[in-house]
Amino acid sequence: MHPDLCAGRKYGGSDSGTRATLSSSSEEESADDAAPASPFSYAELEAKLKQITPDWKAIKPSAKMFDMIETGLRSMSQQHALFTQLLQTADYMRTFSSRHQEIENQLRLRMEEAEASLSTMREENEALRVELAEAKGQEESTAGRLHEAEGEAARLRDELSRLRTEVLNEKKQKEDLQLRLDVQKEELEREFAVEREELAADYQRQVDDTFIFGYRCCMKKNGIKRDTLQFLQVKKEAP
Repeated sequence: MHPDLCAGRKYGGSDSGTRATLSSSSEEESADDAAPASPFSYAELEAKLKQITPDWKAIKPSAKMFDMIETGLRSMSQQHALFTQLLQTADYMRTFSSRHQEIENQLRLRMEEAEASLSTMREENEALRVELAEAKGQEESTAGRLHEAEGEAARLRDELSRLRTEVLNEKKQKEDLQLRLDVQKEELEREFAVEREELAADYQRQVDDTFIFGYRCCMKKNGIKRDTLQFLQVKKEAP
C-alpha cells in the first residue's frame, strides 16, 4: 500500500477522533474556555507547507494534505467561534462588572441613607427617651402633688366634720340656753308680777297710811275728837 494512503487513513482516523473531540469540547466550552478545541497544531501545518517544493504544480495533492487542510480550517473556524464566545463572555463580564459596580454604588448609597436614617432615628429615640424621662418625672411630681392634695382633702374633710359637729353642739347648746332663758324669763315675769302686786299693795298701804296720818293731824289740829274715818273703816271691815 502507498505510504500516503496509509498516512491518509491514519489521519482519517485521527480526523474522526478529532471530530469527536471537537464535539465534546464544543459541549464543554462553557466549563473550560481555555481548553483547545482539537489536536491541530499550526507548527505541524507550517512544517508540512515547507515540504512543498517549487515545482508543486507537478505534484498531485494527496488525501493527507486535504485532511490536514480540512482539519486546519475546521479548527480555525471552531477557534474563531471560541474567540467570538470569549469576546461575548468578556462583554458579558464587562457589562456584569459595570452593572455590579452600579448596583454596589446604589447599595452603598442606600447604606449611607440607611445609616443617616438610623442616626436620625437614634437622635429621635434619644429625644423621646429624654421626653419620656421628663414625662415620668412630671408624672411622679404630679402623683406626689395628688397625694398631698388627697391628704389635704382628707384633712379638710375631717376639719369640716369637726366643724359640723361643733356647729351642731353649739346649736344644741344654743337651743338649751334659749330654753333655759325662756324658762327663766317666765319665772322672772311671774316674780315680777308678784313683786308688782306686792309693791302696788305696799304703795296703796303707804298711801292709806299717809292719808290717815294727815287726817288725824288735821283732826288734832282742829280739835275733832271723834274719828269718823276710823269708824267708817271699822264699819267697812266688819262685814
